[in-house]
Amino acid sequence: MREGRELLVGFVIIAAVTAAVVGTLWLQGSNFGRPTTTVQTLLASVGQLTQGNAVTYRGVRIGTVEAIEVEPGGASVRVSLLLQENVGLPDDAAVVLGPESLFGAWQAEIVSRQNYPRYPFPELPAGTLPTGPHAVGPVIPGYALPELSRLTASAEEISLNVAELSERFEVAFNQETADNLTSAITNLEAITQEVRALVQTQSEVAGAIIANADSTLIEIESAARAARNTFTRIDGLFEDTQIDSIVANISAVTADLALITEGLSGEDEGLAATLERADSAFTRVDRIAARIESGEGSLGRLLADSTLAVRAEEVLLQLDLLLQDVRENPRRYVRLSIF
Repeated sequence: MREGRELLVGFVIIAAVTAAVVGTLWLQGSNFGRPTTTVQTLLASVGQLTQGNAVTYRGVRIGTVEAIEVEPGGASVRVSLLLQENVGLPDDAAVVLGPESLFGAWQAEIVSRQNYPRYPFPELPAGTLPTGPHAVGPVIPGYALPELSRLTASAEEISLNVAELSERFEVAFNQETADNLTSAITNLEAITQEVRALVQTQSEVAGAIIANADSTLIEIESAARAARNTFTRIDGLFEDTQIDSIVANISAVTADLALITEGLSGEDEGLAATLERADSAFTRVDRIAARIESGEGSLGRLLADSTLAVRAEEVLLQLDLLLQDVRENPRRYVRLSIF
């Protein structure tokens, strides 16, 4: 009976020790024989991370923190992470250290750097290799979130800066400053209205000037067109054959006068009769010239009124068009019938 009790007590003790060991190993994240691999990360600091803390990926625990060592020279901290071997990490993997909860233990979370572009992950030099007794696997960069104490200190510093800024603002922005600002705004509004009125007035003046310029240009264009027509008519008048005939007649009269003068110098006996004929001729020439100046006759009307010349020019133009049409369409004017 006593031996059975002793065996039972021993069995209970062994079971309790086994349960304690298994529970401890489970709490520490032991893999119980599953294959593992080691990944190292370099950080500027580790905050409150300790050996044995959890390592998670996408919210799932995949390992534990195996070792924490300060690099020679104290420039950074190297942390070894013991991970399950069958977990595939992203190509741009990095480690973010932070608390599991607001007041809980810290953890190491493996993330993709492109999902956290604002975190200052350190750039690892080319050829960085794992070191120490756990020198297995790759080396990836890491970043530790600020601790609550640091956040509290930062918040206190920010509050002090805000208070100082409020004091300076209160000193600078007093009643006198408010009155000056109100006066400046009022003056600015008045200046704006004056500028608007000036711009409107100048716009109206500019519109009137442009309208006057347009009308002036139209009048100049009309005058130029009339002058061009006048010059054309004058050129046509000078090209007319009647002017040539008038000039020829004047030349003939001049020649006759020259012959009369020669006759007078050669014949003394008929000087009186010649002078009488010359007086008569001069009288007739004066009478003809007076009639021409008064506008009598075709030549007088031609010289006194340009309408006759213009009409004559138009008649000649129509006659040319008629002759051209007769040459081009003779059947329209001449009908030849043999039978």
